[in-house]
Amino acid sequence: MDARHDGRERRTMGASPRAKRPSARELERRRRTRTLARWLALALLGIVTVLLKTTYPGDRTIRTASESWARLMFSRRGFSFGRLYERSYARTVRIDAKEGSIETTRRAHVVQGTIANRPRWTKDLRLQDVVNEEKMEGRRKKCFFYVEYNEPVLVLYDDGEELRHHLELDTNGLDVGQFRCTFFKGVRKPSDGKTYDKAGWDIIDEPESGGKVAMMSTATTLGMLSAYHRTLVNHQAYAEHHGYGSILALVSPNKLEGRSAKFAKHLSMGTEVLRGEYAMVCHTDLDAWFASWDPLSRYSKDWPEKKSLFFGDTGQVWLNSGLICARSNEWTVSLFERTINAVYQTEPDPETGKIVNLGFKRDQPALWHVLGLEWANNELVPYKGQSCSMWSECNPDSNPIECWHWCFWDALQRTPSGWRGLHDVNKFAHVFLDPLNNKPQMHRMCLSSCYSVLSRAQMEICSSLTGWSRCLPRDVDKMSLCNGEGCLKQLTSHGGAWLKHTGHQHWLDKLPTCIPRSMEEAQKEKRSTLSLCDKSRM
Repeated sequence: MDARHDGRERRTMGASPRAKRPSARELERRRRTRTLARWLALALLGIVTVLLKTTYPGDRTIRTASESWARLMFSRRGFSFGRLYERSYARTVRIDAKEGSIETTRRAHVVQGTIANRPRWTKDLRLQDVVNEEKMEGRRKKCFFYVEYNEPVLVLYDDGEELRHHLELDTNGLDVGQFRCTFFKGVRKPSDGKTYDKAGWDIIDEPESGGKVAMMSTATTLGMLSAYHRTLVNHQAYAEHHGYGSILALVSPNKLEGRSAKFAKHLSMGTEVLRGEYAMVCHTDLDAWFASWDPLSRYSKDWPEKKSLFFGDTGQVWLNSGLICARSNEWTVSLFERTINAVYQTEPDPETGKIVNLGFKRDQPALWHVLGLEWANNELVPYKGQSCSMWSECNPDSNPIECWHWCFWDALQRTPSGWRGLHDVNKFAHVFLDPLNNKPQMHRMCLSSCYSVLSRAQMEICSSLTGWSRCLPRDVDKMSLCNGEGCLKQLTSHGGAWLKHTGHQHWLDKLPTCIPRSMEEAQKEKRSTLSLCDKSRM
């Protein structure tokens, strides 16, 4: 009896195979769920693939993220979410190609004089002394220059002596330190028996800019000019077309008294604004050129009269000093003098025991430092200067993004009045950043990668597995992986620019032949990006 009962109980408790089998409706529901999941996964994979294939990372990526609702700022030493959270790394994370991984088949150009690893001096440099040195027995030295249009020759009139320098051959043994002059005024090539002081053009008043305007560039060695024949012609032709002054400053390293050659531009700018011959002085780097041919007034008409220092927004997360315009007044003289004398750190001289100033190797962190100190005093920005935890990143050999991230961007986030993005510098005294949405953009650089995230990932995998340089393109910038042609196309897109600025690393191929030398050539280049380029140069 008990056995039969136990058997019936086991049969009752154990479900039959038919009872366990899902119904047809349940099976269909599961099948549809699995199918939908597969399609969603494929769709997500497709979206991610398209996103990676159409995303070209660069400085604008960092700028956009840092000004988004998340306030995400990242660099090679960590990341931050505004004031809410930050994480720094003890070591630098590489975000560009490995050193030496880019194959270079063309000669690199000299871009500046030798930059000392530890620039040092004991005495501050005074701009008034520089102005005084430009006089000879109470008179202003006669210093002029022009550039041959079709031949890479720079002609200097060095206070009574005519000097011809072939930019590419450099066979005459000239040295900047030999010159009597430092600041050469642009003139036309003298003809019909005219002397150099009669070969200039009329400098006109531009009311929107406050009066007379000068365009200037600076070099510390003649070798620096070897790649820049067409930009020199471009700068001078643009100035002449609009009735602006044209100035080429050839600053001997001796005049910098131990400072980095990068500070020559600030010495030049400070000297010119101190002289006061021009109401507005604009300095452009030699690897930048005027593209749209619009007058400066196209932008300066919207600049507040109470502001003194002007930058064009490149789309980077920081203020870029490749283009600086300044009104001639006491504040700008003081600013440039403070920048020249900006101290990274001090130390005692082991021989004399005197305190020695160690300067910045690059000028941009120094300029930021001077502005940061002013903002700390007048705008309540909690800038710490040398007390910043990442101050060691503010004297780099190359990209100073870590310095900006941890010592400047972070401090600006904590400004009592709030911080929405880089254009909030316009709330501060003296400085004005021209809007990024101006068309054409005032100052534009080659900032985006010429290869998508997906392509770069494939290159990185190939390079990591094989170690082959052939995994990466040749003769390109190791950050953007752009060559000259790719950079030109990028600069011409979306309305072009007033001033195009590539960085010297893109001048290894046809780019030096593509620079417009007149308004007519500028218009031609607008219609067809590569129309001026020498097609024989690859």
